[in-house]
Amino acid sequence: MFQIKLGVRSFLYRKSQYRSLFLVCMFGVAISLTAIFVSNGMINTMNEKAKIYYGGNFAFMQNVYDEGLEIHDYKDYFEKVKSVFPKDADVSYRLDFDGRNSSFYFEGTKALQQTIKGCNFELEKNLFSNMSFVSGGFENMNGTNGILISEPIANMLNIKVGDTMTFMLKTVNDEKNTVDVEIKGIFQDSSVFGMYTSYMDFDFLKQCYGRDENFANRIVINFPGKYLTREQSEFYQKKLEKLFVMYPLVDNKDDFLDNADDLGHDSCALIPLSANLNEVKIMEQAMNVVISFIVVMLTVIIIAGIGSTYRVLIIKRLNEIGIYMALGMKKFDIAFTLLFESFVLLLAGCIAALAVSALFCFVISLFNFSFIPAFDLFLVKGNLLPVVDVIKSVAVIAGVILTTLIAVLYSTWKSIRLLPANALAVAE
Repeated sequence: MFQIKLGVRSFLYRKSQYRSLFLVCMFGVAISLTAIFVSNGMINTMNEKAKIYYGGNFAFMQNVYDEGLEIHDYKDYFEKVKSVFPKDADVSYRLDFDGRNSSFYFEGTKALQQTIKGCNFELEKNLFSNMSFVSGGFENMNGTNGILISEPIANMLNIKVGDTMTFMLKTVNDEKNTVDVEIKGIFQDSSVFGMYTSYMDFDFLKQCYGRDENFANRIVINFPGKYLTREQSEFYQKKLEKLFVMYPLVDNKDDFLDNADDLGHDSCALIPLSANLNEVKIMEQAMNVVISFIVVMLTVIIIAGIGSTYRVLIIKRLNEIGIYMALGMKKFDIAFTLLFESFVLLLAGCIAALAVSALFCFVISLFNFSFIPAFDLFLVKGNLLPVVDVIKSVAVIAGVILTTLIAVLYSTWKSIRLLPANALAVAE
């Protein structure tokens, strides 16, 4: 216990000497944590946009032999699928329509689309409440000819909420059809998940496309605010296997699309969100590699800065160490005292780094980054929203403290190996 008291007193007495080391630790850890929090926020926002685009955590699909992705009598399938998942999960149905053969027209201006999605907005209100709207919204969309379009498309057409435009498409019978649709909402998204994607009422889009009332091509399941593990996906897969002929759980949706016909009859699949995001996962992995590199480099700087500076301070205190030895203190006690000083320094620096990191994140969240092309994938209303990661924060702080203490221990051990007489002979 006396070593701790001695270490604290020594740290307070020499606080001016430790100021620069404190700042190195504080800013190094703060920048590392800020990079982690911003990266987490970007990935979290990207996943939330993907959930809106794909309908949630899972998509239940049926590959009808020789007919493609179709669910006939979807209401029966819907009830069975719904029975498998807990009440806090939002289960709905969708019609994903390839929009490349369709287009919008408004006052002589044409805009192409990639995907048009028919949704039940009441069943999916938790998902669409996370969508960033420039104007309007998704409320009261069910049973109407309303449509949600992206801000870039709205700007291209010079259209606003309340206006009516012409929607031209090819029906299931390969016939041209034109319908009037009303702009109900304009959402802010120029990413791969948003710019060329529009959302309409499920039944209305089905009528436009010429499909019968019992048709859907996927059932979607969303756990609001949650991302499920592989083990949880396997749990629901096994429950569905008791009701349907299920294709094995896949890591890539194309595995099911390319091979389902080999079963020789209608087969179903539970497609996790991650199975739709193989290209995005590469981006996420690249981001994690970059952030890890930044954290490692800053940790090395902290270790080098504090370790080398502390070595100088130890040399200046050899006379003090000699006095400790002469008074009968054991080498272990001396080493523990000096290490505890370092620990107090590092702990104070890391605690201050948390506050500084929170300030950095707040400042970053104030800036609008919409001007960066395609960066909307990571933005909420144009802003970055950092997300705290407790586990990674603890890992970074523990790593900095532990590795720096090891470096300090090396310098300390070399000093206390001196004979008391030799240590006393060194002038401080």
